[in-house]
Amino acid sequence: MSDGRAARAVSLLLALGLSAALLLLPAMRGRELGAAGHGLLTPLLLALCALFVHGVGYVPTRPWLARLLAPWLLWPLVALLAAALWWWS
Repeated sequence: MSDGRAARAVSLLLALGLSAALLLLPAMRGRELGAAGHGLLTPLLLALCALFVHGVGYVPTRPWLARLLAPWLLWPLVALLAAALWWWS
C-alpha cells in the first residue's frame, strides 16, 4: 500500500472512530456538554468532515485546498480539538 493510501485509510478510520466517540461522549462523561463543549464541537465537526473527505479519496485541484486537507494538518488538529472537548466540556 502506498503512503497516500495508508494516510487516507488512517484518516477514514480516525474520522469513523471519533464520530462514534462523539455520539457516545455525553454518556461516557456522565453529563451533558456545557457551553465550552458546544463551542469546541463546531470546529471539531468541521475537521472531522475534512478527515472524511481526505479518507474517501478526494484529490483537490487547488493548492490551498490540498494543503487544508493534508493529513499532517488534520490529524493533530482533530486530536487537539478532541482532547480539548474531552477535558473542558
